[in-house]
Amino acid sequence: MAMLRRILFLSVILLAVSCAPTRIVAPLEQGQKQVGVSMGRPQINDGSLPLLGIYGAKGVTNSKTIYGGAQLTGMMLGTLQFDGGVVKSLGPKNAEGLGFSWNYGANAFVSARDGAFRLYPESGINGYYKVGPHYLYASANSWLDPTFFMTRYGKGLPLAPNFGAGYRLRYRWVELQAEYKILNPIKDIVVPQAYVPGVAGMGGRGWYFGAAVNF
Repeated sequence: MAMLRRILFLSVILLAVSCAPTRIVAPLEQGQKQVGVSMGRPQINDGSLPLLGIYGAKGVTNSKTIYGGAQLTGMMLGTLQFDGGVVKSLGPKNAEGLGFSWNYGANAFVSARDGAFRLYPESGINGYYKVGPHYLYASANSWLDPTFFMTRYGKGLPLAPNFGAGYRLRYRWVELQAEYKILNPIKDIVVPQAYVPGVAGMGGRGWYFGAAVNF
C-alpha cells in the first residue's frame, strides 16, 4: 500500500504538469519522420520542476501523423512514463494560412519498483497559422484520470486540462519549438512537499522548449 501511494503521488504530479510541449501541432508530410527532445519547467511550489523528454513521429499520410515518447525525468524518479497517439488535420491541410488539427492518445506509467501501472487517455485540439516555415499556434488538451478517486487528500479530478500557445520553426531537416503552457488550472493540487496552484494561480504554468530533426 505504501508503494502504491508513492506511485500515485508521482503520477499526480506528472499528470498535473503534462510533461512536454505539444508533440505535433501540424501533421508531418507523408513518410516524413521526426525525432526530438524537449525540456519544460512548470511551476511547483515557489520554484519549477525540470522535465526532460524524447519522442519520435512519422507522417502516415499528409493529414495523419503518429507519435510516441518517453519522459526521462520520471525514469530517474523510478517511474517509467510513455505517451503515444495520433494527430489528424481537421479539414483540408493548407500549405499556408490557418489550419486545425485534432490529437488523441494516452499516457502510461509503470513503476520500476513493483510494476504498478496507470493509463491516462488524452485528447485535444490545435489551431495554427503557417507562413513559410513559421507556425504560430494555440492548443487545448485534457487528460482523463480513471483513478482520480484514489488520489490522496481528495484532490483528484477526472479531467486535467492544459492550455498552450507557442511558435515553431520547421525548416528543412530541423524544427525548433517554444511553448508556454497553463497546466491544470481548474483546481489546486496538493501532494506531500508539492503544491500546484489552481484557478487563481493559473495552474502549474511554465515554458517548454524542444528541438527535432526531420528526415
